[in-house]
Order: sequence, then C-alpha cells, then structure tokens
Amino acid sequence: MQNKAAARPHLKAIIACVLAAAGSAPSLSQAVAANRVEPRTFNIEAQDLGSALKAFAFQSNREIFFAPELTQGKLTHGVVGRFDDLDALKKILADTGLTYSVTDSNAILVRDMSNVTSRPTSDSQSGPAVRLMLTQAESPPAPARSTATASGPGGAADTTESLYEVIVTATKRPERARDIAGSVSAMSGAQLEAIGAQSFQDYLTRTPGVVFNAGPLGDSTAIIRGVGTSVGKDQGQGPTGYYINEVPLTEPGYAIAIPDVDAFDVERVEVLRGPQGTLFGSSALGGAINFVAREASTESFDAAVQTSAGSTHHSDGDTNYSAKGMLNVPLSDSFAIRGVAYYRTEAGYLDNIGTGRKASNEETKKGGRFSAVWTPAEGSKISLLSLYDKNRTPDFGYRYPEQGEFIRNTLVNEPVEYELELHSLRLDQDVGFGTVTALVGYSDKKRNLTTDYTAFYGVLPPIDDDTPGEVLPNPTPYQDTGKSLNRSYELRLASPKGEKFDYLIGVMGTSTDKTAKDYITSEGSYQILSVHRAPGDLRGDMFYWGVGKTEGEEKAIFGEANYRFTDHWTLTFGGRWFDTEVSSDATYYGVLYPGSLSLPHGHQTQDGFAPKLSLAWRRDDDLMVYGLASKGYRFGNPNTIFPLAGFNTPAGWKTDSLWNYELGMRASAFDRRLQLDLTAFVIDWSDLQVRLYRPDNVTYGTNAGKARNVGQEFSGLWRVTDAFDLSLNVTHLDAKLTQTVISYSTVFDQNGNPQQVPNVVLQDGQQLPGASEWQISAMAVARLPYSWDPTITLAHRYLTDAPQSLQTPDLRINGYGQTDLRFSGQFASVGVTAFVNNVTDKRGVTFGYGDFGLGVQDFIIRPRTIGVMFDWKMH
Repeated sequence: MQNKAAARPHLKAIIACVLAAAGSAPSLSQAVAANRVEPRTFNIEAQDLGSALKAFAFQSNREIFFAPELTQGKLTHGVVGRFDDLDALKKILADTGLTYSVTDSNAILVRDMSNVTSRPTSDSQSGPAVRLMLTQAESPPAPARSTATASGPGGAADTTESLYEVIVTATKRPERARDIAGSVSAMSGAQLEAIGAQSFQDYLTRTPGVVFNAGPLGDSTAIIRGVGTSVGKDQGQGPTGYYINEVPLTEPGYAIAIPDVDAFDVERVEVLRGPQGTLFGSSALGGAINFVAREASTESFDAAVQTSAGSTHHSDGDTNYSAKGMLNVPLSDSFAIRGVAYYRTEAGYLDNIGTGRKASNEETKKGGRFSAVWTPAEGSKISLLSLYDKNRTPDFGYRYPEQGEFIRNTLVNEPVEYELELHSLRLDQDVGFGTVTALVGYSDKKRNLTTDYTAFYGVLPPIDDDTPGEVLPNPTPYQDTGKSLNRSYELRLASPKGEKFDYLIGVMGTSTDKTAKDYITSEGSYQILSVHRAPGDLRGDMFYWGVGKTEGEEKAIFGEANYRFTDHWTLTFGGRWFDTEVSSDATYYGVLYPGSLSLPHGHQTQDGFAPKLSLAWRRDDDLMVYGLASKGYRFGNPNTIFPLAGFNTPAGWKTDSLWNYELGMRASAFDRRLQLDLTAFVIDWSDLQVRLYRPDNVTYGTNAGKARNVGQEFSGLWRVTDAFDLSLNVTHLDAKLTQTVISYSTVFDQNGNPQQVPNVVLQDGQQLPGASEWQISAMAVARLPYSWDPTITLAHRYLTDAPQSLQTPDLRINGYGQTDLRFSGQFASVGVTAFVNNVTDKRGVTFGYGDFGLGVQDFIIRPRTIGVMFDWKMH
C-alpha cells in the first residue's frame, strides 16, 4: 500500500502525460465510443468508493487511476448486473462529485468534477493543474449518511428523482440498506430531522416490527418482532440490543438503564430486526438498535443551531423548550473535531394530588458529544467519541387512571434520574487485502429513583407476639440507585466487498461491574424504632438498606462470509462462538433483616454457537429476493436467593433458544421512485427466560415454555411526483405461547396447614407481551412550489393492544393511534417549522404497572403538543 507522498508523484506523471497529449487525443465522446466493450456482469455492492473502484478494476480488467484523497469518506451505491464498463463506472461514481476520462492507452482517470479545468497548453501548465486536482479541497459531496441526493420524507427535493437511500453498517461494513439479505431499517439524520425526532418514541414507533413501550425514564424498552416476556426491563438481560457506534450498552442481569440519547446531529439510527447473534452478540435476541453519532469531518468548517418552544395540553402553563448546537472544525487536512451540546425541557402534564404539585412529571434532558477524527496516512483512520447524557424528572410519569385522566397520588415526590458517560476509540486500517478495525469502548451508567413505599412500610411488622409493629410518623420513600461500568473491545478483519468471495472475521470481549443499592427511610423513625430494635439495624432514620453486585464477562469469536457462485446468487454463512460468565452477590440489612441476610453466591457460565445462513438472488439493483435462518442468544443469570427446604431452586437460567426464519423481497421501480420491501418470518422460541413462584411465594428465574412468532412486514416508499411522497409501514404479528407451564405456591387452610396450589403461569395460546397484532405507520409529504421550499408533513401511527406481561395478560397497553402534523419552510440559512404532535389529543397507554393495592398505574403518550422550531445551518 502506497502512502500519499509516494502515490502523488506517480499519479502526477501519469496525468501530466495524459494532459500533455490531450491536444492530439480524440475527444471524450470519441474515446468513450472507442473504448466500449460488450456488456459484462458486475457485482459491486454498496460500500466505500475506494474499495468499489478496486473491485471495478478487477472485474472489468481495466487500468484505473485515482488519488486516494478523492475517494476518502465517499460511499457508492455500487453496481449489480450486466453493463458495459463505462456505464458501470458511471453508476459507481454517481452522486460522489467525481467524474472520469479515458486515455489513449485505454486507462481510466478518476477526477474531481469541481476541479475540471481547461486543457493546459504546455508542460509547464500541467504541473499546477495536476497539483490542483490532487490536493485542493473537494466540493462537499453527498452526506456520508446517503449516497443519493434526494431528500428523505419531509425534506426538500433536489434534481434527483429517486428516493432517499441510506448506507448502513449492519454487516459491520458500509452497505446500502436495501442490499442486505436481512431486515434492516435505517433513518438518516436528515430523515429524523424532517419528522422532528428527538428520542426513541419519535422514530422507533415508525419502524416496522418494532413496538416501543414508553415508560419510566431510562427504563423504556423496544420489543422487536414480539420477542419479549415483559414490556418493561427483564430481570435478566433484555431481548433487544442497544449500541452507540457499535459500542454495546446492555449488560447481564437487570439493566441499570436504557439510554435514549437525543437525535440532534445524528448520522443515522439502524434497526436490525431478527436475531443478530452472529455479528452483534448477546442481547440481540429479537434484534438490535445501533445509534450512529456523526463524526468530525475534515471537509469544511460547519455549524448548526436548533431551538424550539411549545406548549403541551394540561401542562399548567409550563413551556417546552430546547436549545442545541453543533460545531465542526477541521484543524488540518487530516484532523478535525466536532462538538454537540443539547438541552431540552418537556413540560409535565400530570397533577400529583398527594404532594399538591401540578404538572409534576416534567422531564429535563441535557448532554453533549465530542468527536475527533485523524487520518494520519492513506488508508488509516482513528476516531474518538465521547458522549454524556443526563435525564431527570422530579416526579414519576405514571398516573392512576381510576382517580382521573391526569392524576397521580403519592405522599412524596418520586424523582427519577439517569446518566450515561461513554468513550470509544476506533482504528480503521487498510492493509491491502482488507481492512482491520479495532474498537474499544467504555460506558458508565447511573440510575437513581425514588418510590413512595408508605403503603407497604408505613407500619412495620411486629418483632414478636408481644411487641406490636411500629407506626411510622411520616411517609417512607424507597430509594434505588445503580451503577454499571462496562468495558468492551472488538478486533476484526474485513476483506474488500464485491469479489467472488469476501469475509469478515473477528474477536470481541466485554466485562461488566454492576452495583445496585437501595434504602428505605422515614423522617423521625429512629426515635420510634430505637426503642425495640437493635442499634445495628438502624442508620439514623434509615431502617433498611441493601447492596447487590454483579460481574459479567463475554468472549466471542465471530465471522461471516459471502460467496457469489453465479452472477445473481450469493450465499452468506457465518456464526459466533461465545462464552459467558456471570457472578452475583447480595446482602440485606436493617430491621427487615435483623443482623443482615447474605444470599448465596450466584454463578453461571455458558458457551455455545449462534449460526447464520442466507441465500440471496439479485436480478439487479432493483430486485432482490432472499431467505435467511439465524439464531440469537443472551446472557443467562444465577438465582441469588436463599434455598428452600424441599424445593430444588434452580441455580439460575441459561440463554433462550431462538431461531428466526424469514423470506424477503426488496424491489424498486420507475427509476427508483417506488421502493417496496416485503418480509415474512417465523420465530421458534423455546426455553424462555421467565420468573416463576416457589411454594414460599418467592420468585426465581428459570427457562420454561415455548412460543412461536409468525409475522409479515411491509414497507413502501413512493415518490408520486417530484413534490409529493408517500410512505407506509405495516406489520402483522401473531406471537403466542405454545406450551403451558405450571408453578406451585403455598396457601394455608383454616387450620393453618400449608398446601401447595398449582398456578398456570404460562398458558398455551397466550399472546406475548408487547406483541401488537397490527402496527401501521403512514406519512405524506408535500413540497409546495415556492422559493422558500414550504413542506407539509402529515404522519399517523397505529398499533393494536397487547398484554403488559406474561403474568398479567388481562392488563393491556397500546391500542391507540396518533397523528402528527408539521409545516416547514426555508428562509436563507434559517429553517422554520410549526408542528402539532398528537393532533387529536389521544390518551394511548404505552406501559403500566399492576394493582399492588394502590390501583393500576399507567403511562400515556404526551397530550397534544404545539410548537415552533428554528434551525440555522452554515452554508
């Protein structure tokens, strides 16, 4: 591999000779005509431009010259099908800002379209002209998030009539999303901005096959294809993987928090549906969500500012507002930094009649990102990302629907707060026969929440028959805190795409140290409790405290390869060998556990193999059909509970067994003005990770039961005219248990004798939690013919109801529709958008808790919100 210094003289000499001979050379049209050959088959998939040009040279057997600086950071759609050489090259160079010329010797010279100058008349002039082509900063290419220049839904159209396409890294290297033999949805930064997306609820709810259950701050989950045993966080590792720039954010055991980072200045968000065990590892049982933050760019100085203000129905006059900014600074041709900061407040709309606080569930979100990118030599790239995100509400966001439409009722405020700090360092190095990627990541998650436990511990249980339980003088808040330190590394080698056989192999590892602490206090309780309780069981007014620790590790070797055994058929096969280990300990103190209680040490290990196999037939860029079989896995976990005589409590639970089988079709028509995706899948899921009851009514985790998820997903995008777009996503899902599971609990008869009573905890035919049968989202975008580019966006989403958990199938959530409306315009460098979210002011329930003696508690979508947003971007 030549470095820049070595490459430039060689290229200068070649180009100088070409330019010096230009006076006697035939015209470009003549050269093109003379150099056309019979069409041949090309199979060059979407990828980075440099690799695509190398693949073109190999498949066409043509000599091609280009400066590496010209292709750096550029992506291509690629070309698949039968074309003559130059038509294939045009497709590869489309939307890159580059063109080509053909020399007398039949070689091809790739050059910058913006730097094409008049032909020099002497050798003395050729030098500066060549230097200009090789070193001058290029005109800004199409954003890296897409190789197409057409806008996404809601954005302004340009001269390109085809629909917006997104390059993703779902296969750990850049490819066009629609070229992947699997179910991948992606929304670019421009598309997210066009719909006003800020958080998961704004865009995951528009993704086929995904149900987002907006609940407690930091605890809201996404269920993909119905793979979930609860709409909240599982006691073990969740079934959906969350990543930021490929750095995993999930950990073994109960998640400390699920970060929901603001989408301002994001590159894209990728949603991979179906198990992703081969390339993404544990927790991606149902699928994975990869949030890709935009990197610093050396192309130009750039800046953007966004601010908004609005009002939510029943917010007691409080205002929603936000302020966000981005600054990108190239410090040299090879080094750049980028900074992002954001702050937003969303007004509350629930009134807590217990504390007397109106609109108490206000949410504040703030944070920022820093990116640095250095390209020290040709083919080398070093990227640093640091991110901080903090979210807080002064009072929990659930209501008591039986007490009123917007009513909460607690004796103390219930604040919730979580923080995320993430750092990652990445190296991408071209080694000639492939690209080596090394990625290390570190994340620190913290959670702090308070819950009113007065109903449970306002009166403490008696010490003995002679001493009555104490009545505490004030409310008893329960405080739960958690901290999770996660470290990860990954090293992989990827061969160039587009050849007959390509591959990706790698190793990875993660380690987690997690600590959870909880407390119960009551002001003034020490004076009452110290009369009869041991001094060691009290810490002032704190009468209970506990601590639990979890350590987890995962190691894996993974790989995936593509074999193109004909012009149209590609076989993909791969797998991941994994080894997981989890240890846990817990100790409880205070008057509830006199003298303390240490639970038995928990330890769980497991290894296994997660394979993947797919077969794709690609007629051309506009039609692909594929079949796929893949397997997912997640961490098991130990049971850290005390033993029970006469009952064999399992030591823990292992990973579920889940196979996903799907058939998919990706089609385009009318010059890609119409795009259709259709997928049908069957998921066989056994050994579900569930919680059951022992005879002493203590829950434990185990593997039990089976389920089958059968579904169809449809996505359609239609550019009806250059000024009008329509999109539609439809998912039908039948996700049910296929096995009945019975556990036993203990009850006492009238004589005080214990009896074991069977309980059906999993019922054959029972609908899985969060597995809505129908999910529909639709959007219409109209661009009006005026100089200020007015755009109207009307969006609607609807999903049917589903159970909240396996244990409470009658407690239903979802089952609502929501309509949003936006009107935007562009005035010079300032964009103005007026919006109404939840136009019809629905009260859709997205999450909830059962009745624990206080009444059902549920979370609802934000009431009607009206606002205006201003965007300024440097041009």
